[in-house]
Amino acid sequence: MTDGSWAPALAALLDNELTGTFGGVLFQVTALTSFDASSVEVVWTDGPPMYAVDVIIRRSAAYFEVSFLGPRPRLARGCISKRRTMSPEAEEQLLSLLGSALGIEEFDLEHVHPTPPLLAAPGGRTTAGTVPEFLDVLFERTSFCTQCPAPSSGGSVACPCIIPRD
Repeated sequence: MTDGSWAPALAALLDNELTGTFGGVLFQVTALTSFDASSVEVVWTDGPPMYAVDVIIRRSAAYFEVSFLGPRPRLARGCISKRRTMSPEAEEQLLSLLGSALGIEEFDLEHVHPTPPLLAAPGGRTTAGTVPEFLDVLFERTSFCTQCPAPSSGGSVACPCIIPRD
């Protein structure tokens, strides 16, 4: 493959791998090429957390480099960008969970609260934060897959939509 022509092929491979691994989640995988620079952008709403998608992307990119680009890897580290967005439905569910954990019904987005046990690090020290900060942390620890009976949170429960592969 010539420089830059690898992006559409890698995008197709990533789209196939991500869709196959995380059933029911819609990924937008786009090859971007301008002048002599190429990259791939991966975007999804809700679905699996960033760390789970990153595992599949790293594995697939390594396979792609070895299989299609030859013995001298040419992919730059920053050539694949990832972005996960939160739907209004997911935000509503997470805010409800946070409200229960904090013991509040109305949210003051600037008020600093002690970290709820739901988000406390194992054996960690208690810190404080705002509702938006807690919402971001909780969202990253939560899987929202259309095939799940309910979102799994806390980072310790594997999403049933994540299919382990050898």
